[in-house]
Amino acid sequence: MNGPADDRLVVCIDLRHELDDVMDPDSLDERFREAMRDAHVRSADVSRVLVIDTVGSLLQHHAAYERLCSNALVSTLLCLAVGQLPGPDGRVLDLPSQLRPPMAATLWVGDVRGIGWRPGQGRSLSLTDADIAADDITGLEPLIDLLKVAEVFDETVSTLGELPSAVASPALRLLVHEVPDEDLIRTELQAVNECVSLPDDLRTGSAPGGVLDVLAGYAAPDDLALEDCLPEDSLLRQAHWRCVERLAEADDRLTRMTGWRGLLAPPAHLAALGESVREAGHALADYRDVIEQTFEWADGRAGLDADGRDHLTHMGIRLPHVQGTRPEEIGAELRERVTTRLRRRRPLPEIVSWLRDFAERSVPAGSAAQLDRLRRVCPDTLLDTLVDPPPPSLGVRIVRAGAWSAVAALAAAAGPLGIWGALLVLALLAAGAVRTAGSPAAVPRVTAGALAGIWLTGSAAGLALRSAGVPAWADVPLLVLALLATALAAGALWAAALGRWRTDSGLAEAAEAGERLGEVLDRGVLRHWLLADARAGASDQARALAHLVQAVCTTLTEFAGQLGRRARPAWEDGPPRTGGTSPAGGRGGRTQAVEYVGQAGLALQTTLAGDMADLVAEVLAPYWEVVLRDPSSAAGLPVAARTDELMRVFQQHLAQVGTTPTPPFASASAGRPDPATLVGVDLRRIVDVLRRDGRDDALQLCSPDQLRVLDRAPGSSQGFGFVPHAMQGAFWKALADVSGSGKVPGDRPRPAGAVPGDGWTVDRSPDPAALPDIVWTASGRFAGLLRLVPLSTGAVRTVWPEEADTSGTSRQTPAAPPAAHAPGETG
Repeated sequence: MNGPADDRLVVCIDLRHELDDVMDPDSLDERFREAMRDAHVRSADVSRVLVIDTVGSLLQHHAAYERLCSNALVSTLLCLAVGQLPGPDGRVLDLPSQLRPPMAATLWVGDVRGIGWRPGQGRSLSLTDADIAADDITGLEPLIDLLKVAEVFDETVSTLGELPSAVASPALRLLVHEVPDEDLIRTELQAVNECVSLPDDLRTGSAPGGVLDVLAGYAAPDDLALEDCLPEDSLLRQAHWRCVERLAEADDRLTRMTGWRGLLAPPAHLAALGESVREAGHALADYRDVIEQTFEWADGRAGLDADGRDHLTHMGIRLPHVQGTRPEEIGAELRERVTTRLRRRRPLPEIVSWLRDFAERSVPAGSAAQLDRLRRVCPDTLLDTLVDPPPPSLGVRIVRAGAWSAVAALAAAAGPLGIWGALLVLALLAAGAVRTAGSPAAVPRVTAGALAGIWLTGSAAGLALRSAGVPAWADVPLLVLALLATALAAGALWAAALGRWRTDSGLAEAAEAGERLGEVLDRGVLRHWLLADARAGASDQARALAHLVQAVCTTLTEFAGQLGRRARPAWEDGPPRTGGTSPAGGRGGRTQAVEYVGQAGLALQTTLAGDMADLVAEVLAPYWEVVLRDPSSAAGLPVAARTDELMRVFQQHLAQVGTTPTPPFASASAGRPDPATLVGVDLRRIVDVLRRDGRDDALQLCSPDQLRVLDRAPGSSQGFGFVPHAMQGAFWKALADVSGSGKVPGDRPRPAGAVPGDGWTVDRSPDPAALPDIVWTASGRFAGLLRLVPLSTGAVRTVWPEEADTSGTSRQTPAAPPAAHAPGETG
């Protein structure tokens, strides 16, 4: 039969309280709009009107029904008339002339408490007690909620149209697929807490790839080399190469001076070496100064201004566009990252933490903040030393020179010259030390004493060797060895002194400083200038989004506190009442007509958690463009109010249509569980209610005395079942399991040549002898049976306006219908 529909709205009007609104055309139109706002729809078919009235007021409200039926928006009207029939016998229902088919139909509820009765029986089978009065409409809340379902409303009106005068007494057997209020609140509280609580596995790091990782410093721009920004002809690059060349030239000259050529060279060569080091110092200072000036001019802490860009252009620096760094592109990437985390149901504090972490990492520190680093890399003391280097000096580490000195003294003393040869070696060593130090006074006493001691030891050993006897043929080799060792000792002293001077003059440190200055410059180009505007904008956007998400999180946290106060422990609920439930059959209880089935479980908690993620996404939806275009506007946006409103919508949705239908703000997901899975409904229970035996348990909404007004013949009543459309496939499988056939009616083809009368209805459901016609509803809350029993002949009279007096009662009283048994009834 009917499938689900989402744009049809049943407007419920209670004439006991809203008569003035109906009589005022403007108020009536506003009443329709109010119903749309309550349903949270902007456009809907409001042609269906459910009117609640009392039997005694029907004729008095004749003008109201005239107003409703003549309204251009209304195409179908269903009146729910409650109360005993007027008159001494109570056997005639007077209806205004507007309440007749095809536009209108009437359900008469004589007693909201109802009785147990089966068609064909002459008397009631059982009484019920719900602690309410017979005309207390609060007892009809389940029936009213059911009739607000558009599919049920349409089928009810259509079925009533086939009955005499389109009037019937309803019998109801209703299963509500929901969990008790306390369980639903606790499950919703768990879902909200899961959304707003800081997780144990907090994830704030970078996801691989994307322009955001470039802005945060996790990755370098793709397809962009440093040479694209800092070409070789730029002033900064030229200053770099001048510095490198001067340092290399000074280092080469020092390397050449380290050998015999430097030892024997005149003092002018050593002076030229010092001048070369000074030139290298000036070049390094110029390189650092030009970087400092550029860093100061083009700071980029809040993005690059016109002056900063002009200065960079003057320095020859190019800033090509990096793909994906336009504000709208960065905003789209931020939005995608946030929505992805929402789809993965990551907690809001984690999203806020990630956004704030990204904002901190991407905010440009400004190149001016690197000035201190420049001075640490290349300090003034280094430049001063290079510009005015100290003279070479002997150190105290003379291991190599000392070894050669000992060999020279031993060989000279053991040679033909004896002690005179040793003294000659001492004189040569002294000359080499003075040459290296620059003057006798510059020779360190420690070094001089060490060399003298080594010489003395070597000479003593040589003299002892000579006194022991040295062959004559060894005199010449010993003399040559003494001279060679003396020369090597002097050269070792010179090399050690220049090696020490390389450090003392700062030349070795200067080469490293030049390279590190280049690294600082490269970092400034890529991080402080190239992406200055993009990083500043991205940081502002991320902070604004963090503010929005935090506002949502704070509001939901407050709401969780409210839920926590409502979710009382089970032991605080007190002992259950005996004799049924609340008058309306509220959640968690049951009456004979209404049974609440379902239990909270993991599927419900997971689904509600997904709904919370969708709710957050819907809260943020209208603010993305505003915030990403103007981050400063985030503080003034009504995020908290919108969150409160959507939470109110969500609570109203859960109360009115249950957990199965997708909330209006949620993304329609084909994977949303059906009611059987979501709240643990046993579909066999629904099958049992709709089968022949279960249909007999429907509660007839009248009193035992009012049965005489009904047409009690077995075949006179009409009825239909209703099941959520989301359960359709599972329902047929459950029916097959219950019947024991193991075959699913909806899955197997109709037998060849079969017609509806062959045991299958038009919608391929079993014959009504086993199941009634079934209406598949969009609402996931209700399943059950609605049976419509017509009134007996003469029990309904249409009253035209001219036939009614001022009191609203008929001028003529018809003869009471006979109380004889209807054909085929028993009892």
